[in-house]
Amino acid sequence: NSLIATQVTSRLGQALDASVSVRELFEASTVEALAARLGSHVGGGSRAALTAQVRPAQVPLSLAQQRMWFLNRFDTASAVNNVPVAVRLTGALDPAALNSAVHDVIGRHEVLRTVYPEVDGVGYQKILSAGDVSINLGAERVTDDRIQAELYSFFAQGFDVTVEVPLRAKLFQVADDDFVLSFVMHHISTDGFSMGPLTRDVMTAYYARTNGQAPTWTPLPVQYADYSLWQREVLGSED
Repeated sequence: NSLIATQVTSRLGQALDASVSVRELFEASTVEALAARLGSHVGGGSRAALTAQVRPAQVPLSLAQQRMWFLNRFDTASAVNNVPVAVRLTGALDPAALNSAVHDVIGRHEVLRTVYPEVDGVGYQKILSAGDVSINLGAERVTDDRIQAELYSFFAQGFDVTVEVPLRAKLFQVADDDFVLSFVMHHISTDGFSMGPLTRDVMTAYYARTNGQAPTWTPLPVQYADYSLWQREVLGSED
Protein backbone atom coordinates (compact mmCIF):
# COMPACT_ATOMS: atom_id res chain seq x y z
CA ASN A 1 0.00 0.00 0.00
CA SER A 2 1.01 3.65 -0.25
CA LEU A 3 2.19 3.94 3.36
CA ILE A 4 4.55 0.98 3.09
CA ALA A 5 5.69 2.14 -0.35
CA THR A 6 6.60 5.54 1.08
CA GLN A 7 8.64 3.89 3.84
CA VAL A 8 10.45 1.69 1.32
CA THR A 9 11.38 4.56 -1.00
CA SER A 10 12.53 6.68 1.93
CA ARG A 11 14.86 3.96 3.19
CA LEU A 12 16.15 3.23 -0.30
CA GLY A 13 16.87 6.91 -0.84
CA GLN A 14 18.84 7.12 2.39
CA ALA A 15 20.77 3.90 1.73
CA LEU A 16 21.62 4.73 -1.89
CA ASP A 17 22.01 8.51 -1.56
CA ALA A 18 19.41 8.80 -4.28
CA SER A 19 16.00 10.31 -4.92
CA VAL A 20 13.54 7.43 -5.21
CA SER A 21 9.86 8.08 -5.92
CA VAL A 22 6.87 5.97 -4.95
CA ARG A 23 5.90 5.91 -8.61
CA GLU A 24 9.16 4.12 -9.47
CA LEU A 25 8.42 1.44 -6.90
CA PHE A 26 4.97 0.77 -8.35
CA GLU A 27 6.23 0.79 -11.95
CA ALA A 28 9.16 -1.52 -11.13
CA SER A 29 7.52 -3.75 -8.56
CA THR A 30 10.07 -6.58 -8.37
CA VAL A 31 13.48 -6.40 -6.69
CA GLU A 32 15.23 -7.13 -10.00
CA ALA A 33 13.36 -4.47 -11.96
CA LEU A 34 13.75 -1.87 -9.23
CA ALA A 35 17.49 -2.56 -8.88
CA ALA A 36 17.96 -2.08 -12.62
CA ARG A 37 15.93 1.11 -12.62
CA LEU A 38 17.70 2.66 -9.63
CA GLY A 39 21.21 1.76 -10.76
CA SER A 40 21.68 5.10 -12.50
CA HIS A 41 20.36 6.99 -9.44
CA VAL A 42 22.90 5.76 -6.90
CA GLY A 43 25.00 8.57 -5.46
CA GLY A 44 22.95 11.21 -7.22
CA GLY A 45 21.80 12.74 -3.96
CA SER A 46 18.59 12.14 -2.05
CA ARG A 47 16.00 14.79 -1.28
CA ALA A 48 16.59 17.09 1.66
CA ALA A 49 16.45 15.28 5.00
CA LEU A 50 13.42 15.77 7.21
CA THR A 51 14.62 17.68 10.27
CA ALA A 52 13.15 20.05 12.84
CA GLN A 53 12.15 23.27 11.07
CA VAL A 54 12.03 26.93 12.05
CA ARG A 55 8.35 27.49 12.81
CA PRO A 56 6.64 30.53 11.28
CA ALA A 57 3.84 32.32 13.14
CA GLN A 58 1.32 30.25 11.19
CA VAL A 59 2.37 26.72 10.23
CA PRO A 60 0.73 25.80 6.91
CA LEU A 61 -1.25 22.63 6.39
CA SER A 62 0.40 19.74 4.62
CA LEU A 63 -1.00 19.02 1.18
CA ALA A 64 -2.99 16.04 2.46
CA GLN A 65 -4.35 18.13 5.33
CA GLN A 66 -5.58 20.79 2.90
CA ARG A 67 -7.98 18.29 1.38
CA MET A 68 -9.22 17.07 4.79
CA TRP A 69 -9.65 20.64 6.01
CA PHE A 70 -11.57 21.68 2.90
CA LEU A 71 -13.99 18.74 3.20
CA ASN A 72 -14.48 19.36 6.92
CA ARG A 73 -15.63 22.92 6.19
CA PHE A 74 -18.60 21.47 4.25
CA ASP A 75 -19.82 19.00 6.87
CA THR A 76 -18.50 18.98 10.42
CA ALA A 77 -21.10 16.38 11.42
CA SER A 78 -19.73 13.75 9.04
CA ALA A 79 -17.73 10.87 10.50
CA VAL A 80 -16.37 9.74 7.13
CA ASN A 81 -12.84 10.83 8.10
CA ASN A 82 -12.94 9.51 11.66
CA VAL A 83 -10.30 6.88 12.49
CA PRO A 84 -11.29 4.71 15.50
CA VAL A 85 -9.59 2.16 17.72
CA ALA A 86 -10.89 0.24 20.73
CA VAL A 87 -8.88 -1.88 23.16
CA ARG A 88 -10.43 -4.39 25.57
CA LEU A 89 -8.71 -4.32 28.96
CA THR A 90 -9.32 -7.08 31.50
CA GLY A 91 -8.20 -7.15 35.12
CA ALA A 92 -7.62 -4.44 37.70
CA LEU A 93 -7.44 -0.97 36.15
CA ASP A 94 -6.18 2.33 37.58
CA PRO A 95 -8.34 5.00 35.89
CA ALA A 96 -6.28 7.89 37.32
CA ALA A 97 -3.06 6.41 35.94
CA LEU A 98 -4.73 5.81 32.58
CA ASN A 99 -5.97 9.40 32.45
CA SER A 100 -2.44 10.66 33.20
CA ALA A 101 -1.02 8.35 30.54
CA VAL A 102 -3.32 9.75 27.83
CA HIS A 103 -2.30 13.29 28.78
CA ASP A 104 1.37 12.21 28.68
CA VAL A 105 0.89 11.10 25.08
CA ILE A 106 -0.94 14.31 24.16
CA GLY A 107 2.01 16.23 25.52
CA ARG A 108 4.46 14.10 23.52
CA HIS A 109 2.75 14.43 20.13
CA GLU A 110 1.92 17.94 18.93
CA VAL A 111 -0.47 16.66 16.27
CA LEU A 112 -2.82 15.36 18.99
CA ARG A 113 -3.25 18.91 20.32
CA THR A 114 -3.42 20.83 17.06
CA VAL A 115 -6.47 22.73 15.83
CA TYR A 116 -6.87 24.10 12.32
CA PRO A 117 -8.40 27.59 12.26
CA GLU A 118 -8.38 29.83 9.20
CA VAL A 119 -7.16 33.26 8.20
CA ASP A 120 -8.66 34.77 5.03
CA GLY A 121 -10.04 31.37 4.05
CA VAL A 122 -6.73 29.52 4.46
CA GLY A 123 -6.30 26.92 7.19
CA TYR A 124 -3.19 26.61 9.31
CA GLN A 125 -1.91 24.51 12.21
CA LYS A 126 -2.32 26.01 15.68
CA ILE A 127 -0.53 23.85 18.25
CA LEU A 128 -1.99 24.09 21.74
CA SER A 129 -0.14 23.49 24.96
CA ALA A 130 -0.77 20.15 26.62
CA GLY A 131 -2.53 21.92 29.49
CA ASP A 132 -5.11 23.35 27.10
CA VAL A 133 -6.40 19.88 26.15
CA SER A 134 -8.90 18.29 28.51
CA ILE A 135 -9.80 14.62 28.21
CA ASN A 136 -11.69 12.92 31.03
CA LEU A 137 -11.45 9.16 31.23
CA GLY A 138 -13.94 8.61 34.01
CA ALA A 139 -15.33 5.14 33.35
CA GLU A 140 -18.87 4.96 31.95
CA ARG A 141 -20.75 1.80 32.91
CA VAL A 142 -22.33 -0.10 30.05
CA THR A 143 -23.70 -3.61 29.69
CA ASP A 144 -21.95 -6.12 27.47
CA ASP A 145 -24.86 -6.26 25.03
CA ARG A 146 -24.66 -2.46 24.57
CA ILE A 147 -20.92 -1.96 24.18
CA GLN A 148 -20.88 -2.20 20.39
CA ALA A 149 -23.69 0.32 20.00
CA GLU A 150 -22.04 2.70 22.47
CA LEU A 151 -18.73 2.48 20.62
CA TYR A 152 -20.44 3.09 17.29
CA SER A 153 -22.19 6.16 18.67
CA PHE A 154 -18.93 7.50 20.10
CA PHE A 155 -17.01 6.91 16.87
CA ALA A 156 -19.75 8.46 14.71
CA GLN A 157 -19.57 11.97 16.19
CA GLY A 158 -18.06 14.47 13.77
CA PHE A 159 -15.27 16.96 14.44
CA ASP A 160 -14.99 20.66 13.70
CA VAL A 161 -11.24 20.76 13.19
CA THR A 162 -11.11 24.57 13.29
CA VAL A 163 -11.95 24.61 17.01
CA GLU A 164 -11.56 21.03 18.31
CA VAL A 165 -8.42 18.98 18.83
CA PRO A 166 -8.61 15.92 16.56
CA LEU A 167 -8.64 13.37 19.39
CA ARG A 168 -11.36 12.03 21.67
CA ALA A 169 -11.00 9.27 24.23
CA LYS A 170 -13.56 7.38 26.30
CA LEU A 171 -13.39 4.54 28.82
CA PHE A 172 -16.31 2.12 29.06
CA GLN A 173 -16.65 -0.27 31.99
CA VAL A 174 -18.47 -3.50 31.25
CA ALA A 175 -17.72 -5.23 34.58
CA ASP A 176 -15.50 -4.72 37.61
CA ASP A 177 -12.56 -6.20 35.71
CA ASP A 178 -13.62 -5.55 32.09
CA PHE A 179 -13.05 -2.22 30.30
CA VAL A 180 -12.95 -0.89 26.74
CA LEU A 181 -10.60 2.02 26.06
CA SER A 182 -11.62 3.83 22.87
CA PHE A 183 -10.03 6.57 20.80
CA VAL A 184 -11.29 8.35 17.71
CA MET A 185 -9.22 10.78 15.67
CA HIS A 186 -9.87 12.90 12.62
CA HIS A 187 -7.93 11.89 9.52
CA ILE A 188 -6.44 15.40 9.28
CA SER A 189 -4.09 14.36 12.10
CA THR A 190 -3.70 10.62 11.71
CA ASP A 191 -4.04 7.57 9.49
CA GLY A 192 -4.94 3.97 10.17
CA PHE A 193 -1.29 2.96 10.60
CA SER A 194 -0.77 5.55 13.34
CA MET A 195 -3.43 4.17 15.67
CA GLY A 196 -1.13 1.27 16.57
CA PRO A 197 1.72 3.54 17.78
CA LEU A 198 -0.85 5.74 19.57
CA THR A 199 -2.17 2.77 21.53
CA ARG A 200 1.35 1.52 22.23
CA ASP A 201 2.42 4.91 23.60
CA VAL A 202 -0.63 5.06 25.88
CA MET A 203 0.11 1.60 27.26
CA THR A 204 3.80 2.48 27.78
CA ALA A 205 2.82 5.63 29.67
CA TYR A 206 0.18 3.74 31.67
CA TYR A 207 2.74 1.18 32.81
CA ALA A 208 5.00 3.99 34.01
CA ARG A 209 2.16 5.81 35.78
CA THR A 210 1.02 2.68 37.61
CA ASN A 211 4.56 2.55 39.00
CA GLY A 212 4.36 6.13 40.19
CA GLN A 213 6.58 7.53 37.43
CA ALA A 214 6.28 9.67 34.32
CA PRO A 215 7.18 7.84 31.09
CA THR A 216 10.81 8.27 29.99
CA TRP A 217 10.70 8.59 26.23
CA THR A 218 13.45 9.62 23.86
CA PRO A 219 12.46 13.09 22.60
CA LEU A 220 10.93 13.06 19.12
CA PRO A 221 13.36 14.50 16.53
CA VAL A 222 10.51 15.92 14.41
CA GLN A 223 6.80 16.59 14.74
CA TYR A 224 4.12 16.71 12.05
CA ALA A 225 4.40 20.49 11.73
CA ASP A 226 8.05 20.00 10.77
CA TYR A 227 6.97 17.57 8.06
CA SER A 228 4.45 20.06 6.66
CA LEU A 229 7.12 22.75 6.33
CA TRP A 230 9.65 20.28 4.90
CA GLN A 231 7.14 19.01 2.33
CA ARG A 232 6.49 22.48 0.96
CA GLU A 233 10.22 23.22 0.80
CA VAL A 234 10.96 20.00 -1.07
CA LEU A 235 8.06 20.27 -3.54
CA GLY A 236 8.29 24.02 -4.09
CA SER A 237 5.47 26.33 -5.07
CA GLU A 238 2.90 25.61 -7.77
CA ASP A 239 4.62 27.93 -10.21
